[in-house]
Amino acid sequence: MRIRRPHILLSLVLLVGLSGCGNGDGLSVKVESLLENLPVLEQTAAAWRDDAYLAFADVPLHNGNSSPWLIAAAFQSPSEDSESLLIMLQEDGSLTAQRIPHTVPVVQSDPITREDWALDSQEALEHALDEGGRTFLEDHSERQCSFLRLARDPTVPTEPVIWRLAVRDCEVRGFFEETIINPITGAVIRRK
Repeated sequence: MRIRRPHILLSLVLLVGLSGCGNGDGLSVKVESLLENLPVLEQTAAAWRDDAYLAFADVPLHNGNSSPWLIAAAFQSPSEDSESLLIMLQEDGSLTAQRIPHTVPVVQSDPITREDWALDSQEALEHALDEGGRTFLEDHSERQCSFLRLARDPTVPTEPVIWRLAVRDCEVRGFFEETIINPITGAVIRRK
């Protein structure tokens, strides 16, 4: 009996250790699919202006925290220089659209089209999230205010479309990580 105890204890330790290893799916961060929701967002924007185009979209990370919305998409129109439109997909599936007045003319940019990005939100998150970000999200599930943004990169002269992951704490200044990835290949462009 004394000989068996160490074997049973060792077996339990190995079993617990192996169950904790997994394949990386232990992180329960969810993001809404921008790709699946883009048609209804664009349709709503077209009701505002038929030439409306996507300027950027924010997709918050959900992992135990509650956010009142799933996607926020900003639209502009070349025929409208005094306002833009913000459309928010709510948790209940409803959409809210808000016209944003501008006191100075809207600075037009190139539209973000489907040809500019191949990776959907979840794929972009998987490519952009490093080990430090994963650990942070696991340890701060109730306090994180992290999000993905599909936008043009104003720091590069050609302003290519990028996915930008911002991982941060809502309540405490401190941990902040920003990762920029190529929206076609998923390659990390820069991390800071």
